[in-house]
Amino acid sequence: MSSTGGASGERFALYGFEVEIPTVWRVELNPKSTREKGDVAFHTGKGNSVFVSWGPLDLAKKRFKTLDEQRDSSLNEVKKRSSVKSVEIGEMREDVVGGHRALISHISASIKQAFLARGRENVQDVWSVHFYCPNLSRYYVVYSLLKDPEKYEDFRGVFNNLAKSFVCHTDQLGNLITL
Repeated sequence: MSSTGGASGERFALYGFEVEIPTVWRVELNPKSTREKGDVAFHTGKGNSVFVSWGPLDLAKKRFKTLDEQRDSSLNEVKKRSSVKSVEIGEMREDVVGGHRALISHISASIKQAFLARGRENVQDVWSVHFYCPNLSRYYVVYSLLKDPEKYEDFRGVFNNLAKSFVCHTDQLGNLITL
């Protein structure tokens, strides 16, 4: 059993980073992605997805004074969406991912129901981790959209294990460095 949600896992590698994902997840690379900037989606089923986005570190540092400011900007973007009624912050903490300081966040966004829609309120859980890799001169954002939280008993554990499996650079011999 894998540390990424009960299914057996495998390593996914692209453009110098690696992450462990369950073998049942479907991978979709944004066709506009390049080594320098892009994103990849991991579709977990039932409308749930995990994304890895990357880009030039110097651009992130020009736009944001700190990693904390970049994370806060991402959270504010969720709050500003017209479909979002309210946002509740569940967890914000610092950790280490790929040997780098990382900011992990969890929010629950209450989504406005469509006109005349009936049923329970729609709540989306969003997990994210932001970190900088000076070794590759990149920023990384890993985030999830959990539309069906009942698919996982403990998505917090799935997301944290995925983040902990992230490897973003190698040593001088070309071996990936994990911490």
